[in-house]
Amino acid sequence: MHPYERYSSGPSNGRQQNDSSYSDVSPEPTLRYRGHQKITGRQPRNRTRVDHSPSSRALSANSEGESGGNSSISPRPRPGRRNRRPLMKIIDWRGQICRFLNIELESTDEFVLESLYDASEKLEEAERLAAEKLEPQDLTPEYQEIHRVRCASDRDRHTYLYLEEPFVVNSGPRNAHLRGSKAIHNFELHLERNKSISFIAYKDYRCCDASPSAQRMSGNPEPSALMIGESVSIISPDLAAALNDIAKKALARIPHPNFLDIGNEFSSPYLWWFCGRKKILEAERAIDMHYQKHTSVFKTYLHNRLGATWSTVDSLLSKGKISSQYIEYLFVPNTIVLKPNNKTIGLHRAYLANSWLNITRKDWAQTSGRARPNGRIGFVNGISWAFNGTFQKTASELSIDWLPSMTDPFNISDLMIYPIKFAENGLKNTLRARGEMFWKCRWRNYVSYSEDSTSGIQRTSDSRFMIDYATYRQMHPSESKNQYISSDDDLNPDLMSQEDPPLNDDFWLCLPTTIPGFNMNKKEWTNLDVSRITPVQWNTEAFESLVVDKETKELINALVTNQIDAEKGTDLMSGKGNGLFILLHGGPGTGKTLTAESVAEVAKKPLYRVTCGDIGTKAEDYLEVVLLLGKTWGCVVLLDEADVFLEQRKISDLQRNALVSVFLRVLEYYDGILILTSNRVGLFDEAFKSRIQLTLRYKKLEKPQRKQIWDNFISRLEEFESSPQTHGPQRKPSMHSGVDLGIDSEVRQKLSDLADAELNGREIRNAISTARQLAMFRKEKMGYEHLLVVINEAKKFTGYLEELSGGLTSDDMMKAEWTR
Repeated sequence: MHPYERYSSGPSNGRQQNDSSYSDVSPEPTLRYRGHQKITGRQPRNRTRVDHSPSSRALSANSEGESGGNSSISPRPRPGRRNRRPLMKIIDWRGQICRFLNIELESTDEFVLESLYDASEKLEEAERLAAEKLEPQDLTPEYQEIHRVRCASDRDRHTYLYLEEPFVVNSGPRNAHLRGSKAIHNFELHLERNKSISFIAYKDYRCCDASPSAQRMSGNPEPSALMIGESVSIISPDLAAALNDIAKKALARIPHPNFLDIGNEFSSPYLWWFCGRKKILEAERAIDMHYQKHTSVFKTYLHNRLGATWSTVDSLLSKGKISSQYIEYLFVPNTIVLKPNNKTIGLHRAYLANSWLNITRKDWAQTSGRARPNGRIGFVNGISWAFNGTFQKTASELSIDWLPSMTDPFNISDLMIYPIKFAENGLKNTLRARGEMFWKCRWRNYVSYSEDSTSGIQRTSDSRFMIDYATYRQMHPSESKNQYISSDDDLNPDLMSQEDPPLNDDFWLCLPTTIPGFNMNKKEWTNLDVSRITPVQWNTEAFESLVVDKETKELINALVTNQIDAEKGTDLMSGKGNGLFILLHGGPGTGKTLTAESVAEVAKKPLYRVTCGDIGTKAEDYLEVVLLLGKTWGCVVLLDEADVFLEQRKISDLQRNALVSVFLRVLEYYDGILILTSNRVGLFDEAFKSRIQLTLRYKKLEKPQRKQIWDNFISRLEEFESSPQTHGPQRKPSMHSGVDLGIDSEVRQKLSDLADAELNGREIRNAISTARQLAMFRKEKMGYEHLLVVINEAKKFTGYLEELSGGLTSDDMMKAEWTR
């Protein structure tokens, strides 16, 4: 005899008390399958036994043939058959019966007889059911709880069903074996006799388990401690149809079971109902009243089993909190989840969840305190968008490796991932704006980028970057090789071409957080935080503030405007360039570079500045790259200190001659705006004169010009001090520099005195910057005294240089050498 049992359930009606489909006392192991499969293990009922063994059949034959063994008594012959031999055909009735009952021929007589009784009962039941079908019935829907027990020590892996909760007995390898009463032996027959059942609520148990969690149970555990799950199986087609109709209206974006698959089970805690309750109740009112009877029973079950739990979860969520046992209620498919970045909000990554929380460890709930178990607790499958010239969907597993607490409720925002609706106010709008900015950068885009600064010193403008992913891939072929494979998940090309596509937050929030950009100052590619990118604010007033003659400004403005309007040149040769080439020459600090920068602002074009230090040893190759990028991006190219390209060719220096020749040829066919600066114009090659359209000389600054430059810098600094960002987080005091307290009003009154010092424009800017830092160190406003200290130190150095040169200034020496 097997020591363990099978199957169980909850409420039952009066008719079930006399059903032969279950027994009040749990029998020895009984297994009954659907259809006509093998039936084993049933015990005979208390009926008259009939011996059908071979010895019994032989004895019966002898009794009939020999009449008790007396040879003097012979059977009386029948009339007409005196000379005919009797028909000797024997029918194996036992074999025929076994085949009819679909049981083994070797079965015992008791089992064969028992099987006959069962078959007879089934026939009677079938006749009764057939009669019931002819009579109209109006059954009230109900549900039934069935307790389903699986024993780990059962080698045959039988499942036992009970109508009542099982109980623990000191048996089995763990002394915690489950047995029960009111066992269901024939599930199909049970359903036939209880047609009012709309669905079955299964409670699953597992006993005699050798798992670590089971071994931790001490003493005699309660049956609930051995419960491993709960699920529902739909029995009534009416309930299936009702839930299917509701799902079409209320659960369009929430994954849910296939309700039309009768008999399919779906597990507690029925998150699809919890997350869609409001819409479900609205949709239920629109279905047929007959269907509502079934859904009402289902709602009653949910309320009885999970009503208290759901109320607790609702209360926690309303406070922005959750506890470990309810963590799976947080994540709903087709909603946005957030993976925060501890460094900056701009790098928070958003994903579209496309699964419920997958719990990977069942024993993590045993941990107390701050839970950091070995291995992750669970994960959510997420979808985001990647960009490689086109937008593609990418799948990720978003892990939860620890919980803030295993015992107490905690803030949802403390999790490694959490729904975005629990994020701080305004974050969703920030991420949406970030996504919209990324969209603007899908093609070529010239942008400003706010660097991360904590002091605010010399922070008068943001850096400029060119975002051009196509060019980036061309310049980095190794990174993009085999990186992109077209798929159906790519964004439609028609949408890519639209400036304002009809896309929702599933797209905008889930775009990448960074994008490659080319730093126009450092001449290098770097990954940019998209949240720091802003449109370029062109400083058109910079050109007006140039300290040059009015006629010179007008001439520059006219040439630049005509170039922007793409007017054709006067050269009749086809294929030649229509570029604008301007040469600015003069001493350092006279405004040459500032003029080039102002031209770029007026033209609203990127400024690509190149100095001798950028060129390196392979000047020809570098120059070709610069002019190619300048043409591709429509830049104003500034060759600062361009003497290396412009110096007169000599027979003794073939390498320099080749470089000058290449530069001359490039100028011949370049279409953009090219500005060259030099303070050694006396050494220029003659060939450049015909190729340069405008040459401007910058003389040494006089006092009125110096006063205007002082005024311009002070005004710009005052504007910077009054801007909102100046008082933002970036103006936090550093350990050594202190806080910038602004500018003393006395400075403006001393502009004339400041202009007496013979400083060039660059020296004036450096003096203001140094004086500002000195004032911050002293924790004072920047005043005339701070500027005077810096100017006096500069005069000392200038005087020393003049002393070394015999009293000659740098301009005097350059003129003496015929280079300026």
